[in-house]
Amino acid sequence: MSKMSQSDKDIVILACTVRGGIKCLRTSDRACGYTIRPELWFNVMNGGSSRALIVKEIPVKNKYSNVDEIKSILSIIEGFEELSPSYDGLMEVKKYNGVIKQPKTHREVTELLRLLAE
Repeated sequence: MSKMSQSDKDIVILACTVRGGIKCLRTSDRACGYTIRPELWFNVMNGGSSRALIVKEIPVKNKYSNVDEIKSILSIIEGFEELSPSYDGLMEVKKYNGVIKQPKTHREVTELLRLLAE
């Protein structure tokens, strides 16, 4: 059995520490009163996670809501998603990343929440 490279270990660490979900936030910045978006986050950003992101030229931060950054992170950990403490949330992010359009009205908010609940 061959040893894992440091890069491979960093990817496993990234998969073990990333969390994901659809965030619904109350805000006064939008007319409808809410921001609803897929998001990835880290409770603690450690060296392995940081290295895995830096190698792929993804800026290191604790929270990601940018569609392209989320897509890149999900592609890095592909096949290792089950290591995440929020596997179901990651699968929601994978499903809705780039698909959800920000609601503009209260009606659109309720329709989007209903879709997400299904």
